[in-house]
Amino acid sequence: MPAVEGVEHEYVEVAGGRMHVASRGTGDPILLLSGFGQSWWEWRDIMPALSDAGYRAIAPDLRGEGWTRLPFRQIDRTRRAEDILELLDLLGLGKVRVVSHDMGSVSAFQLAFAHPERIASHVMISVPPPQMRFHVGMVPGMRHLWHQEALSVPGVGSWLMRSGRVPRHFFSPVFFPRPLDPAVLDQYLALMQYEDSARAAVPLCRRMVLPELARIVGGRYRAARFAMPTLFIFGTEDSGFPPSVTGKAFADTTLYGPDVRLGMIEEAGHFAVDEQPAAVADAVLAFFASLEPETADDRDE
Repeated sequence: MPAVEGVEHEYVEVAGGRMHVASRGTGDPILLLSGFGQSWWEWRDIMPALSDAGYRAIAPDLRGEGWTRLPFRQIDRTRRAEDILELLDLLGLGKVRVVSHDMGSVSAFQLAFAHPERIASHVMISVPPPQMRFHVGMVPGMRHLWHQEALSVPGVGSWLMRSGRVPRHFFSPVFFPRPLDPAVLDQYLALMQYEDSARAAVPLCRRMVLPELARIVGGRYRAARFAMPTLFIFGTEDSGFPPSVTGKAFADTTLYGPDVRLGMIEEAGHFAVDEQPAAVADAVLAFFASLEPETADDRDE
């Protein structure tokens, strides 16, 4: 397991196995939900910034990824969201702030809609609102998502992961405007090509991602609203959701909730957390700070 200064690790016994949880700091909890195949380690540069600001950063490895050992054959559309709820209960956490990226955001918005009482505020990175209407202008940016269908095919999906073909696709110029640090790339490739992670990719795409995508495109969430303050963050060089697309999508944020905001990270693509961690951390902390009650001292200043 890669080491990050100040990060502590524990294994929490949950139904069916154990979940690996990385954490750093004390204070109000912030739950960090990683993208496909990236594990808690995606947040290696974000966790110190959050803990230094007085928060407790908590990054679990979700079912089918990282160092968590839970049966991946039991993955379905909402299973990972259910795992998160169980984890929050076991850790004694009632309501938390959430920061999510990519596939972690699927479980995050499921929780936000089904259990709004558990999420105080939420940041979603590099994913659109599930209520968004798709239009023809988005088609060019969807071409690089062929891996979702390919990985859903039994046998084929796990081979594509073990062989490194799909992992290298994730870290190609399609997603990364600039090359990733070789040591970081090697760590991610090793994680994604690990046997269990490669095999788990099939049910993750087949039973979770594609069914949710069908619900989103079909408008199943069109009437849903985020009850909690929510910030969406995109990189300005995201090939799937460039500023021309996100600008239109967020022209009327009341379609998504009473307090929904859009933030942009310069010189970043889909993997903004890896590309511009300091800028992402600053955006997250500024968002959370804006939600804190104003004190008398603040008003005097």
